[in-house]
Amino acid sequence: MKKIVKVWLIILSLSAAGKMNALAEEINPQIQKGIEYHNRSRNPEEKDADKLIEDCLECLEPFTQSNALACAIYGSATNIKAGRISKASPLKSLGLLKKGSKYLDQAVSINPKDESIRLIRLENGIEVSRTSPVKRYKEISKDVDFFIKDGKIKSLSGESKAEAYLYCGFYYLDSGKLDYALKLFEEAERADPSSECGKKAHKMLEKYSE
Repeated sequence: MKKIVKVWLIILSLSAAGKMNALAEEINPQIQKGIEYHNRSRNPEEKDADKLIEDCLECLEPFTQSNALACAIYGSATNIKAGRISKASPLKSLGLLKKGSKYLDQAVSINPKDESIRLIRLENGIEVSRTSPVKRYKEISKDVDFFIKDGKIKSLSGESKAEAYLYCGFYYLDSGKLDYALKLFEEAERADPSSECGKKAHKMLEKYSE
């Protein structure tokens, strides 16, 4: 049973977190507070990470039915909680992963045209699909199409664009389309080579050019 769910943790980049913070300030102070708890919980040096996750969920729960950002971060926080208990309670962790994923899908349904919401689901979906029994490729393929086929990635800039290209690249890599994945990694590095996502893309290019 202990092998059902591997230990993992959703990590959103600083640029995405910054954009979410800005949006939260425009919407509601309580949503802002929930996002701050979410971001602080991801700090490896944070001693009260478990409490911060619970505080985050408590702050955002009242807004999950009407606010896409709150709903998305609630889903992400639920996934983080799942990762923290995966060793001790693998079946409960699996249930939380499914719950978190439902909230991420709901967030997109509330505001399907929002690039930041799509990016949150894409990143979460890739990480969950790669590290747990919950496979999200069918759902996040819609986010990949949103960014690549619909051209929404062109409206992004800097690290946000690097993130989108990187995670779309991971999707195509996992789909067995290496050549196209490498093209997207090149675009990710070009978009912001000094960012965390740009550096990750560079490492992927180095790995597959050996």
